[in-house]
Amino acid sequence: MTSNTSAVDASHAQTIVVSAFCVGLGASLGFIPGFVATTLMDDLGLSRGEVGLLVSVHFGCTGIGSMLGGRATEVLGARTVIVADMAIVCGSALFAATVGTYWALVVAAVCAGSAYSLANAGTNVAIGRLVPVRQRTMAMSLKTAGVPLMAVVAGGVGPITASQFGWPPVLMVVAGLAAVVAVVAAFTFDSDRPARKTSRADGVLPIGFGWFPVGAFLLVAGSQPLYSWTVAYLEQALDVSPGLAGGVAAGASAGGVVVMLVSARFADREGPDARMLRLRQLIWAAIGGTVLVLVGEFVGFGMVALGCFVGIGAQLAAIGTMHAAVVDRVPNAVAHATGVTMTGYYVGALVAPFAFGVLVDLLDGFTWSWSLSGLVLAASLPAWSAAARSHSISSAGVIPTSAPLTRQGEP
Repeated sequence: MTSNTSAVDASHAQTIVVSAFCVGLGASLGFIPGFVATTLMDDLGLSRGEVGLLVSVHFGCTGIGSMLGGRATEVLGARTVIVADMAIVCGSALFAATVGTYWALVVAAVCAGSAYSLANAGTNVAIGRLVPVRQRTMAMSLKTAGVPLMAVVAGGVGPITASQFGWPPVLMVVAGLAAVVAVVAAFTFDSDRPARKTSRADGVLPIGFGWFPVGAFLLVAGSQPLYSWTVAYLEQALDVSPGLAGGVAAGASAGGVVVMLVSARFADREGPDARMLRLRQLIWAAIGGTVLVLVGEFVGFGMVALGCFVGIGAQLAAIGTMHAAVVDRVPNAVAHATGVTMTGYYVGALVAPFAFGVLVDLLDGFTWSWSLSGLVLAASLPAWSAAARSHSISSAGVIPTSAPLTRQGEP
């Protein structure tokens, strides 16, 4: 088998790169509160639970809006919904930075979080239609890499910038970037819409697909604190400086992108049937990373840093593989299937940051919060095993179109 079976065609690169920017910026307002948590707490007099609530509200609204986001993508097409998401992120960030209050941050989280469902469904449809099956995990992983690459920048620059100049300038930068990407996306994505369903049966998700949102919920509920709370954990439990704590988060995210792409290459070589097994293997690795982070509070900084690299890398690779598996499983209704799966995923992202922060406040320590995260990740394994038993993808292919696409790859 040649390398072409795993490498993404260069002709698809522009769509994938712009998709990565869209999902990264779309998620940014859900990550930044965790990266600048100490500054927010000092400036606005917030508790850890209140900071965690901002993250939870953002991703919770994404989960609540995911079904509607999938439907909107089917009706309006990928380009329209993706540009709309970037415009809403821009406006939300500007509003929060200008008003400068906690409730402005809550409003921004609600608006940007709800709109993020549009980017998830829109980019999955755009890439699913364009990229052939044999390159699907790599393409979806490259798209998903936009989130950790955003975290690299936000984690590396955000804590230092916020400590010196305050948190509003960080949001102003996000607003400017979102405006630029909105314009680029308008000229990148096709205006066509997914084909209308030819029969009622086409819109029905296959038996057993319900395990996908359940597994996604448990996966993100257990692993999301690795992003939202690592910086604050290092600063508050290990007395690490903001610059070094942010550097660990940024470095782990950058390393996670490499792990994600290497894993995707092997997953595409192994074929669609092996993707579900690889997903469970990656979850085991994420559990191991969480354990290392937990033990690091007693062993030292190096153990926490190692745990972040292992846990975040495994989580990112698992998410990229999950997106490819969704398209494999339901090639005729990707927007619908994405909406259902991401509803579970982002409900998990709603619960995790807030619950983690509240538990730290109640028990005055991080030990039980990290332990619970590892247990929730472990609970996702039986759900994904059940999903794998229903994961027959012998007929997996590209998303059907209402008219031939000149850029569409062969299945």
